Amino acid sequence: MANSICSPSVISVNLLTNSPTIMFIFDNGLLVKLNHVMNKISCAIVEDDLISLSIVESLAKKTGLLDIKVTFNSSENAVSWLAENNVELLFLDIEMPGLSGIDMLRSLPHRPDVIIISGNPNYAVDAFDLSVVDYLVKPVKDYQRFLEAVNKVIAKRKKELGNEKIDRNLFVKVDSLLHKLNVDEILWVEAFGDYIKINTQEKIHTIYATLKKIEGKLDRSKFVRVHRSYIVNVSKITNVDSSNLVINKKIIPISEKYKDDLLNKINVL
Repeated sequence: MANSICSPSVISVNLLTNSPTIMFIFDNGLLVKLNHVMNKISCAIVEDDLISLSIVESLAKKTGLLDIKVTFNSSENAVSWLAENNVELLFLDIEMPGLSGIDMLRSLPHRPDVIIISGNPNYAVDAFDLSVVDYLVKPVKDYQRFLEAVNKVIAKRKKELGNEKIDRNLFVKVDSLLHKLNVDEILWVEAFGDYIKINTQEKIHTIYATLKKIEGKLDRSKFVRVHRSYIVNVSKITNVDSSNLVINKKIIPISEKYKDDLLNKINVL
């Protein structure tokens, strides 16, 4: 008799409020704890049907695996927000007034993982040509099917993490030269007009770039944006209060907009 091979299924246990989620995976009938602690996946929902949006939001919260940053009932508003902000997963409707979900996806310079939610299965070929992770047909009411789609994202991210050869060096252009910088040595990055300041223990590197650009180059498990003007290395934080944190005696403000992101990155007892 042939062995049956089951698709991995992921469950989560959150032991402490604001703690990272401990991930377990069912693989061929065995419950295996993953070798790393995984934070919740940040996500956004774009759906013009308010009832469907509410259902997707409820299902996402039920998983305990997702951190919903924002919801939109307009694709144009979503594009504007995504131009300035990042999420790891996007739940996206296709048939929307103005800009369709497919056109919106094509317009994004940096695409997160995407789960399509549509009442029309005929867009599946176009969607998968754009490398979406899964395609859910409305009405989305089956929690197990929804969880299966989320599990695909988690499995994809786990595979990418396992295959990834982490480059701990970043080359920054200063004047006409490229200088190699060890990413682990970065304390924080600070906006400075049209420039950014990369602060290390030894030196401050001032380069012509935006915070959003360098944010896309840094490991999101180690670095977090805490203010419109600051990105910090989580491992370098020594103190945190309700509105500020301290790194190397430098007091850095925490804005309400980014506070949850920070708390999701640190272990709070």
